[in-house]
Amino acid sequence: MAKDDIGNLGTVPNEKYQKFFDQFKEIETLEISKWRPVHCIAYFAKKYYEAYNVRYSFKFNSPAPSKCFEVFQIKRLGMMLSSNPTILKEYIDWAFRVRVVHGKRRLTSISFMTNEELVCNYKMNVLLADQKPVPIDRSSLLPQEVKEIMQPAAAVSTYGDLSFIWQAHRSSDLGPAATEAFNRLKEINFDITVLERIV
Repeated sequence: MAKDDIGNLGTVPNEKYQKFFDQFKEIETLEISKWRPVHCIAYFAKKYYEAYNVRYSFKFNSPAPSKCFEVFQIKRLGMMLSSNPTILKEYIDWAFRVRVVHGKRRLTSISFMTNEELVCNYKMNVLLADQKPVPIDRSSLLPQEVKEIMQPAAAVSTYGDLSFIWQAHRSSDLGPAATEAFNRLKEINFDITVLERIV
């Protein structure tokens, strides 16, 4: 570090963050389907600057960028919405149009992107708006995300499997792994009541 840099508040905390920020420019050339969390954050920071004409203030809460607050929030968004970077980019665009443009004050944290109500609004009114509901029966395959969430409690592949586990858990409590799995399904807004209607 040069002597002139000592005490400069405008520098990044370490070389790892510098490498992290150096990847931001890749969003201009990298195919969206190949974006990783750093690219989604870069795109968020770009939209933030365009909206407010000020740079987004990173929290630098960890010496490792891979464990920083912003990466945590993007990964959380991926679990809530989709791990598909194209969908995440479209959601960021939509969130800025809906939440930022009409907001009364400047938002200061990326965490508004993981607001449950905002994510659900996008899912129902944008992402799934044009999809006709598909009838669900015992043999209907579960989404991969649901299978992964249930894995610690039970191996399931169809709605019938999940309905059986749900009924068993309700009547005799299959233990903490099942409780946690069903709580996680509720967090991602999986409609548990569907399981009660399956015959």
